[in-house]
Amino acid sequence: MSDEETGNDDFPDFKGKPDVEEDGFTTSEIGISLGFILLIGGFIFGLISLMALNGDANQSDFNNNLENLYLGYLIMFVGMLITTVIGFGGMFKKTIFSFTSSQD
Repeated sequence: MSDEETGNDDFPDFKGKPDVEEDGFTTSEIGISLGFILLIGGFIFGLISLMALNGDANQSDFNNNLENLYLGYLIMFVGMLITTVIGFGGMFKKTIFSFTSSQD
């Protein structure tokens, strides 16, 4: 059954949001790029620190490399947090709003 055969106007045609014409980068694209750069940078920094832990070193070098590894983990976590909040922020907001709104 096609739309022409029904002749029923109970269901209006779906009209989505028109695409936004923009020149350059949007703030969300810049934020997601920054989060991705932090994620990759933290991974590389942590990998270098992890490889340095593998070698024979004295205790102070080991502690220093271990602190750098934890810093790499922290940088990766911040990058993931920025990327997910900006990328899925609208979805999180709608979900929280749906839980807090009361429907009688």
